[in-house]
Parts: sequence; structure tokens; C-alpha cells
Amino acid sequence: MQPITLYTKTDIGKERITNEDSVASLIMNSQSFRNEFNYGILVVADGMGGLQKGELASELATKKFIETVTENIFQVTSQNGKIKFQDVLTKAVESANKEVWALAESQEGKIGTTLVGAIIVNNHVYVVNVGDSRAYLIHQDKSIQQITKDHSAVQAMLDNHIITKEQAKNHPRRNILTKALGLSESVSPDFYEQDMKNETLMLCSDGLYGMIEDHEITQTINGSIYKSADDLISLANRNGGIDNISVAIARYSA
Repeated sequence: MQPITLYTKTDIGKERITNEDSVASLIMNSQSFRNEFNYGILVVADGMGGLQKGELASELATKKFIETVTENIFQVTSQNGKIKFQDVLTKAVESANKEVWALAESQEGKIGTTLVGAIIVNNHVYVVNVGDSRAYLIHQDKSIQQITKDHSAVQAMLDNHIITKEQAKNHPRRNILTKALGLSESVSPDFYEQDMKNETLMLCSDGLYGMIEDHEITQTINGSIYKSADDLISLANRNGGIDNISVAIARYSA
């Protein structure tokens, strides 16, 4: 039985005329003399730039992220032979940024995208993010943990105790990012490492978490990850669906 299950889904929402989000996932297997390893790779990106530009930026980023992870996951190792997942993920984000930056340079106006990506192996998840797309871990007791921290003007105000979490939800500057792919020639992502055993990992764009409360997420993620993803998107649309909605869900069963 495959210990890792993945599912990704994106939806245009109810108010947008194009979908500027992109999602991707992949399961890789490797086998040594004694052990077999399974790697789950997943990514969500939320493009900016309007019309097809944001759509292209997020698609370029997700494709390049997956491609770079698969190329380097067995190449970037420490002296004891262990994979350096932070280096693998950072290189994938840097490669994706170069692709989006090259696109932005060839176009008029700013083009960019958020990105949140993860690698699951054994009972660990390694996460990287730029922008305000998020990673959450939903525990067996139905508690929810936000793994990532947004790169946004609102998050900066929260950090400096200028506004409350309640005020942040509808703040007029909530869509202003302090970091994204494609806005400069280089980018420094944040990296997180987390234990994961019989728990559910969810990556999503702000079109999902901006329309659904935490308790609604934990109530909806139950049983099948495929149905959970479908139900989360349906709920976000029922609550307004003012933006594109994307989700990537993974589960590791020991």
C-alpha cells in the first residue's frame, strides 16, 4: 500500500474571469538494497499580473518547481548521504523565480506569483513558501496548525501588533505582498520542517483560506482527501468565491 496519497484541485471561483492559480503534485519512489522510500511532492501558486499573465506565471512556477525537485532530490546530499531537503526546495524556488522573472522582463508591467511547496518523506514534511499561499497541518484531534507565515503587509502589521487577527481578515491592504516570485532577480524563501504521521497536510491559495474559517476546514477534511478537496472548494464558493480557489491535500499513513 502506498503510504502517501496526494490530490490537487483548482477552481476559478465565482467572480474571476480567469484562473491565475496553478497546482501540481507527484509521487516518486526510490529503492535501495534494504529500504524503499516514497516521496510526495506538491505545490500551489497564485499568480499576479492580470488576465493571462498571472495564469502563465503560476503555471511556469509550479512546473519548474516540480521539475527542479525531481532533478535534484537525489543529487543534493550531505556527507552522510542524507538528502538536504532545505537545499532541494530552496533551489526549486530559485529556479521557479528565474523563470517568472524572465517572463516579467519580457512583458510590460509587474508579473509575479506566490508559491508554497512541500516534500513528504517517511513521517516528515518539508515546506517552503514565498508570498501568502499557505501550508496547514490538520491533526487527528481536529486541531489545525498553520505551518507557514505570510509575506504580506497585513502579516507585518500583525507582527508589530498594529492590528488584530480579526482586523486582518478584511483589512484593505490584505492583498499587498512583501515577497513573491518574479518581482526581483533573486528571492529568499522561508523553510519549515514538521513531523507528520497519520495527519493531513493542506496547501492552499488565499482564495480558499480567505473564504473559510479554520473550524470549517477541520470539519470538512474528513475521510477521503479527494472528497475533502472537492468539499472545501464548494464551501469557499458558497461563502462567496471572490477569488480563484486552489488546494493540495496530502496524507501520510505510517
